[in-house]
Amino acid sequence: MSNRIPLDGKILGFGPMLPLVAAGIGVWTLPGGWKVVAINCAIIWGALILAFVAGVRRGYGFGNQGASKPTEIAAALSYFSIAGLSLIVPYASIAMALLAAGYAFVALLDRRAGRRGNAPAYFAKLRGPQFLLGAAGLAACWAWLMH
Repeated sequence: MSNRIPLDGKILGFGPMLPLVAAGIGVWTLPGGWKVVAINCAIIWGALILAFVAGVRRGYGFGNQGASKPTEIAAALSYFSIAGLSLIVPYASIAMALLAAGYAFVALLDRRAGRRGNAPAYFAKLRGPQFLLGAAGLAACWAWLMH
């Protein structure tokens, strides 16, 4: 299996991270109430992407006989649980911290999964930069909340 990242993998991988980067920049540069809008959008978008990635991992486990079913289920449940929890915690700073940690978790676990056949091979190259970019946007939002 090739670990070359296909063009659609690059577009559909990095594209969804751009709103998180925009939110991270926006909280530091937007006027007044728009900062809160950026925070709320980052939490919702960040959780949606993390929940989507949970489905990608579980779907890969369903469709690939060589994938470890327990590994796929554990990854999917972890990602989905972090996403859901980030939507119900009472403080935006906690939600941002959860999501940033979840994104770092994906960067680590999906990279390993790509190497072991539990995810597409190109995830070994894609997921680190992709999810660390998203985590950077979330971390910028968290830093603004904490300042």
